[in-house]
Amino acid sequence: MVKRTAKSAAPKAEKKTLRVPLALKIVGGVAAALLVLLCGFTYLYPNVFPGVTVGPIAVSGLSRSAAAAQIEKQSAPLYEDADVSVTIYEQTYRIPVRDVLENVDAAQSAENAYAVGRTGNPLARMWDVVTAVFGRGEAQLAATVDEEGLKKALSDIAAEALTEPVEPTWDIGTDTMTIHAGKPGVQFDTDAVEQALTEKIRLMDFEPYEVSTELTETPAINVDKIAEQVIGEPVSATVNKEDGKTIVPEKPGVQFDIDQAREIVGDGTEQSYSVPITTTQPKVTAVDLQEKLFRDTLAQAVTYLDESNTARTNNVNLASAAINGTILNPGDEFSYNGVVGERTEARGYKPAHAYVNGQIVDEFGGGVCQPSSTLYMAVLRADLEVTERYNHSYTVAYTPLGEDATVDYGNLDFRFKNNTDYPVKILAQQSGGQMVMTLVGTKTSDKTVTTRTEVLETYSPQTIEKKDNSMKVGQTRLDVSGITGYSTRTYKQITENGKTTEVLANSSRYDKRDKVVYVGTIQPEQPKTEEPPKTEEPSGDGGEAGETAEQGASSAAAPETPAGGSA
Repeated sequence: MVKRTAKSAAPKAEKKTLRVPLALKIVGGVAAALLVLLCGFTYLYPNVFPGVTVGPIAVSGLSRSAAAAQIEKQSAPLYEDADVSVTIYEQTYRIPVRDVLENVDAAQSAENAYAVGRTGNPLARMWDVVTAVFGRGEAQLAATVDEEGLKKALSDIAAEALTEPVEPTWDIGTDTMTIHAGKPGVQFDTDAVEQALTEKIRLMDFEPYEVSTELTETPAINVDKIAEQVIGEPVSATVNKEDGKTIVPEKPGVQFDIDQAREIVGDGTEQSYSVPITTTQPKVTAVDLQEKLFRDTLAQAVTYLDESNTARTNNVNLASAAINGTILNPGDEFSYNGVVGERTEARGYKPAHAYVNGQIVDEFGGGVCQPSSTLYMAVLRADLEVTERYNHSYTVAYTPLGEDATVDYGNLDFRFKNNTDYPVKILAQQSGGQMVMTLVGTKTSDKTVTTRTEVLETYSPQTIEKKDNSMKVGQTRLDVSGITGYSTRTYKQITENGKTTEVLANSSRYDKRDKVVYVGTIQPEQPKTEEPPKTEEPSGDGGEAGETAEQGASSAAAPETPAGGSA
């Protein structure tokens, strides 16, 4: 018999229980309780949470109204001396905040502080509350922007910062010329900058702001172009012709090797380059001119006029006033017509006698040749360079032969150059029947000038008689007075350092004008003779009476020359 033995059953596994330490349970409980408390605190606390600031202003634990009052009180010092720096390309500009900030919005700033720990989900709120306690609860100040003030500030900045490309520049030294590279043009979106700065100022964000710019191509250094402007002879100091006082500084003469300069500049990638130069100083410096400006009388000329001729005197005065004070720097040319201008009624000129095509007629501006002639006399004696001058068709009474200068706007001009080393001023004045022209400048020697006129030919006028059927025989009437003509040469006698030289100033020809006289043609009437009564007379008495009668008739017929009829 086979015995079967039963197998014993396997033992059952025991369940393991996770046991949390009591301390940890306590900590967890406390944390949960604190979390609940913090959550409740977050939702129930009525004031600004502890640790919260508005900018640097502490408003921790204050009600919203108290926080607003605190901000109102303490915000002004935050921006009164503050500014916003704006960098555009390589330049930084500073905008004073007080110029662009209208005021701080204390109420909105208090609301910003109150909002810390009160936005987002519960965990985010609690996190903000906790971090505020540790100094990370800064709310944003809110401000009202002065839009007009900001626009003006940006306009001023843009006027300087928005630029077209700048050409290369250079500085001239004693023996070196420094060439500075050009600069690119700078462009930027002014509207975008205004919006960005408005937001920064509204949030009281005074951190530096860099503007995004667009640069145009930088102009290359052109040595040949620089040479055209730099290389030249020295230029003496001059005077500003508008005010007659301000000195324009001298410029030295400059020379340099253009090929050498090209090699020095090369590809033009550097900011500056030094090029060797040779300089020559001018004759007159600013210091020298300041001491000697209009120091001396170079020459003066005087002519005379009849002030009772009011129209002519008016014209002389207008022309003189236009000339008076005119300044000529060395090398400048004076144009009488250019300075005086057209002689028109609209400009105040009146009709007066003038030579026109060999005739004396009345035209606007008659008489303005007297100031031009008087000025010519002074110019001769100052030894200035005459470039254009014409004599009158006939001689004039107010200047010596060869020293007049006629003018006709748009046709004949009187011109001369300042050939001295210093500025020359013209002083023109008419008063008391005298036309005075004075040239003031700077004498550099003892030179004196006088004039001498040589008459080459004289053209005597003839007397032309014309019949006048309205006058009796023997009566005369002057129609045109005669004028003697001349051909002359005028010389300047220049004495300098004890030596006198003579220089031809001009050759002039004055036409003659024939005298025209009208003579009467009407024969006087013969008196009627009555025959005597017929009587017997001794033989031979009739011839004697007849002779007496005839003699009486001849006596009655003798013409009488009227007073003044003979020129």
